[in-house]
Amino acid sequence: MAALYRAVLDFFWEGFGYHAAAASFYTLMSFFPLLLFLTVGLSYLISINTEIIIDALQKFFPEITQQFLQLLITLAEKRTIFGFIGLFVSFYFATSIFTSLHTAFEHIFGGREESIKKRALVYILGVPIFTVSLLAVYFLGSFISFVFSLIKSFRLWIYFEEILGTVHLKFLLDTMTNVSLIVQFVGFCIILFILYKYLAPHFIYDVRIIFYVSIFVAMLLFILSLLFNKYILIASKANPIYGTLSGIFAFLAWLYISYGVILIGGRMLYYLEVLERK
Repeated sequence: MAALYRAVLDFFWEGFGYHAAAASFYTLMSFFPLLLFLTVGLSYLISINTEIIIDALQKFFPEITQQFLQLLITLAEKRTIFGFIGLFVSFYFATSIFTSLHTAFEHIFGGREESIKKRALVYILGVPIFTVSLLAVYFLGSFISFVFSLIKSFRLWIYFEEILGTVHLKFLLDTMTNVSLIVQFVGFCIILFILYKYLAPHFIYDVRIIFYVSIFVAMLLFILSLLFNKYILIASKANPIYGTLSGIFAFLAWLYISYGVILIGGRMLYYLEVLERK
């Protein structure tokens, strides 16, 4: 708790919000090239339906941002001439998401600079590893959906649902078995663990520390996603003009909130690293 308290204070006192805003800006500028690479580039490299990757990517954003995301996806899919030069350009700009976040982590860890080799690996492997992670999230979601469908076919499960229905708690069971919510949370855990393990310049050797921080930050992002989506929906109903622009605003605001929480988690690792050394 002490590490969390000091990390939150540092976020405001040390001006880490600036780095969250910078990462949000580079993500906004690089998101469309990333979609181009995912929808077009993979078709050159492997034989796979890119829609499953896009579907996994959308799970990381609140529902209110889906309209804006769908617009970007539609634009990415309606390409005309897109050769290897275009693929290289899209990859070049898409990497800014990971290089900007890596730079933010360097500041979070007290200005600790990493080697040129590490920077090159982030630049080259950032997009491919992120793509593999999205594939892992998608197939994990498919597996969870299959398991739940199998469990719900049992007579015991139906009997259990009837019992909860009589005490008006069936909604709780439906929420706990919502595959979309489970995949979203697990996806947060996977992406955050990779970011903290390989992108953050720490010297933590106990993987459990990184794992626990990843789960904690994933829980924060998951809860904030639900609350943020509810707030934007209420605000958009109160003001029709605002509702028209809510998708774009929500996308930008959610990026800033997410990166802020992620950087706070990175600062927690900074303090936990000091404790581990002692």
